[in-house]
Amino acid sequence: MTRAPRQKTVDAGPAERYIARNAMSSDSYLGPKQHAFVLTSLLVGGLVLAWAPNPLLGMQYQCVLHSLTGIRCPFCGMTRDFILMAHGSLPQHNPGSLLVALALYGAYPVWLVVAALRGRGSLLISREKTIRILVVAMVLLLVSNNLVA
Repeated sequence: MTRAPRQKTVDAGPAERYIARNAMSSDSYLGPKQHAFVLTSLLVGGLVLAWAPNPLLGMQYQCVLHSLTGIRCPFCGMTRDFILMAHGSLPQHNPGSLLVALALYGAYPVWLVVAALRGRGSLLISREKTIRILVVAMVLLLVSNNLVA
């Protein structure tokens, strides 16, 4: 009786074990590629706001929500505030701008470094959790932007 040759098994890495443990498909989490895209976008956006803000300000775009309802959206005034902060001034148009800037340019990169040091599985965040966090943040920004105005 002949036996079939044993197939070589490859040990799954931390990311694969995390996905298996949490029964996640590969498209239901944010992984290293998505984090790299976000960091690149933050870097490019920050550089544009710091060194070439005039084209953005020259567009003179209007917030549709504010035009139709008079309610300031969560982002009303943030472009002007980020330009002010890029040049060393405090924000003046949206009370949430400073917190958003600290979260995006401070807390997020620090968290990425800590998560990367802990292992690739730590970089994976479920899309569901990300959406919940963003919805709560948008509601808080909407409220804070309209209480001050």
